[in-house]
Amino acid sequence: MSKGYFHGEPNGQWGVESTDALKRFQADQSLMPDGKLNSLSLIALGLGPKRLTAKSETAAPPPATSPSPPR
Repeated sequence: MSKGYFHGEPNGQWGVESTDALKRFQADQSLMPDGKLNSLSLIALGLGPKRLTAKSETAAPPPATSPSPPR
């Protein structure tokens, strides 16, 4: 809605207005404007998987734990 693709009041349902908004977004992103939420559309929306790059910080390994003493 903040990008201006959806015209109307949000109502929590996927309807004709939602499909039309997605088609406009897909066309602007040079994607197939079919109105279907596929992986490329989700990535363009910023909702797809995040990939680490060589410059990305990776998560630190979990701290080592020492074995419990025998009882």
